[in-house]
Amino acid sequence: MIFPRHKKLILYVVILFFMSFFLFFLTNYYQIISPIIPKDGAPVIISLDRTASASQFVKTLKDKKLIHSGSGILLMIRFSGLSSKLKAGVYQIKPGETAMQLIGRVVAGDVLTQNFTIIAGTTQQKISQDLAKAPYLNYRPTDWDSIKDNHPNAEGLLLADTYQYRGGSNGKSLLEHAHQNLMNYLNRAWSGREPNLPYKTPYELLTAASIIEKETAIPQERKLISGVMVNRLNKKMPLQMDPTVIYGLGSAYNGKLSHNDLLIDSPYNSYHYRGLPPTPIAMVGKEALDAAAHPQLSNYLYFVAKGDGTHQFSETYQQQKQAINQYKRKEQ
Repeated sequence: MIFPRHKKLILYVVILFFMSFFLFFLTNYYQIISPIIPKDGAPVIISLDRTASASQFVKTLKDKKLIHSGSGILLMIRFSGLSSKLKAGVYQIKPGETAMQLIGRVVAGDVLTQNFTIIAGTTQQKISQDLAKAPYLNYRPTDWDSIKDNHPNAEGLLLADTYQYRGGSNGKSLLEHAHQNLMNYLNRAWSGREPNLPYKTPYELLTAASIIEKETAIPQERKLISGVMVNRLNKKMPLQMDPTVIYGLGSAYNGKLSHNDLLIDSPYNSYHYRGLPPTPIAMVGKEALDAAAHPQLSNYLYFVAKGDGTHQFSETYQQQKQAINQYKRKEQ
């Protein structure tokens, strides 16, 4: 038999239990549906690795001081069966976004995306430096090995363009994407090239395109310079293209070619060695590939910079010497 006094105690305990449960439920429910960051706040970046669990996800939010207690969020994830569905990556928590909305995006893998631009004419070395500084990209120098194939290096093996990558992804994937784009366009250019070009392989066409890319930024001149290269190669003349020498000099290049620079014994010295250099000298865009595959026919064998970004083209060495003297006087 339960005495009246005990009945009251039990009743108080039951009421207290339900009140505590209701308060716990209300607090955690409010935490789930309330914005993690105020609408007028700044976005916050979080990163989840491949082994991230529900507990680690909640801990990440607490470490960023976005929540005080994660019990409600943790319970919601576990009772919803989402613990094993959280996807790794870098996420941007948006102002006004609730925990429920964030969890939905993490399950969907809606990671932060970034753009990476490969500028036509840049070298593998420069791109490697840029990749190392790219935000939220896991880059290693060995990532280039996957596209190098049997070539001495990966120079020229990326198509100049802007690429989008997912935060937390690796540099290897980005490089393979840019390389595949290059190969697709290079193979089309090779298949549709003009007949009787002095190039034996698509790789040689790519090498020629890289020289064109470095020689001029003027669209109207690309095919003219391509034609000069074809004329000189057909006549077994050295190409005598300054950008190849500059590439061969590497860090020894001080911004201006000297007479001694033109005497260096390097396979990239196109004053000293006939034919194409052993590899491309830069990354190229589609326009340079098109120019290499479709040169403009002419009798030009020479050209010289005018000093305004354009060039003067000549058919004979005598004309070339006159042009050099003319534009040297303008520089003085």
